Amino acid sequence: KKETFCYPEEKLPMTDNFRGGNLAMDWRVCIGCSMCANACPNKALDLTIVPDAKKKRHMKSYIHHSGRCLYCNLCVEACPVHTLVWDKDYAIATWSKETMTHDAMTDEDRADLAEFLAQVEVEAAEEKAKKEAAAKAKAEAEAKAEAEAAAKEKAAEEKTAEEKAAADTSATENGTAKDAQTTEGGAT
Repeated sequence: KKETFCYPEEKLPMTDNFRGGNLAMDWRVCIGCSMCANACPNKALDLTIVPDAKKKRHMKSYIHHSGRCLYCNLCVEACPVHTLVWDKDYAIATWSKETMTHDAMTDEDRADLAEFLAQVEVEAAEEKAKKEAAAKAKAEAEAKAEAEAAAKEKAAEEKTAEEKAAADTSATENGTAKDAQTTEGGAT
């Protein structure tokens, strides 16, 4: 069993419980809840969250200030979807404090996110157009049903008016016939 490692050519493998290095995350899994940043006692995390067209939140940048970090693991424990992990890179020494920041979002991740947001925007526009078309069809169907109901009501009113006029006409004719009979009967 080998005990000696020739650092920096060989690096000592870290255990699963190692807390150090920089934070790594998958933006596809992250729900943008900011619980990790709220759990950090030193405010070592700067998050930029953008909503998509469907109002779902996505991580645009995830800056870890390792100079402020206590490596207490509270951010990793607070993550509800368990997307945060330590990258196990223990060689993070630098000459200046300005270089002690790490963005967990790579340029490739940002390009993927931009492409994803554009796709979601297109899907949302299509969905909105479908909803508008369905609402328009429903409104047209309601207007057509109202017009048919009004036409039926008008036809029913005209029919009752015709029946009433016919009844009045027959009553008038019956009344004149009775008057004529009484006049004939009285003349004899």
